[in-house]
Amino acid sequence: MSARYYHLLPALAASVSLLITACGSDRADGNRPEPQPAAQTAASSQSDELDTESNIWNVLGLAKRPSQRAKGPQIGNEVSPVLWEASHDALNFVKIASEDPLTGVLLTDWYSPPGKPAERMRISVFILSRALRSDSVSVTIDREERLPTGEWKPSPIARDAVAELESAILLRARHIRAERYRDTS
Repeated sequence: MSARYYHLLPALAASVSLLITACGSDRADGNRPEPQPAAQTAASSQSDELDTESNIWNVLGLAKRPSQRAKGPQIGNEVSPVLWEASHDALNFVKIASEDPLTGVLLTDWYSPPGKPAERMRISVFILSRALRSDSVSVTIDREERLPTGEWKPSPIARDAVAELESAILLRARHIRAERYRDTS
């Protein structure tokens, strides 16, 4: 490095330190604004909030900001939001015990059909893909019957019941998708 560059280093260091100091300093005591009523403070703080999600690449326009259109629960990358909503709509007759939108799993509480107190069922829905196809949804139904001793014993479920519930979810998903398509056009 030549000698003339060494003379520029102190000037560069001083410029950088002044820039950093100016960005991080608070206002001097004499320049503080007067206290405002709470209503004005709340209104002004909303418009002056710092955007903590920005970085230098967003500010310079070299990177895109993530979409702010996220509605509802955060859905996993492999879970269709339309199938997720359709599953909730199709299972509206029973209470949902647990759900995981990131993996696409819905599990209901035990449910006794009307007029059959000695029988109960539990439904599990697995959303396997973002595609709106029949292999994107898997449903299992656990069925139990009460023995005279009061214990619950697993019993088989009709295969048609599983297929009908999967069809109901897919049909509702098609309706939701059609509604959203009409709303955007």
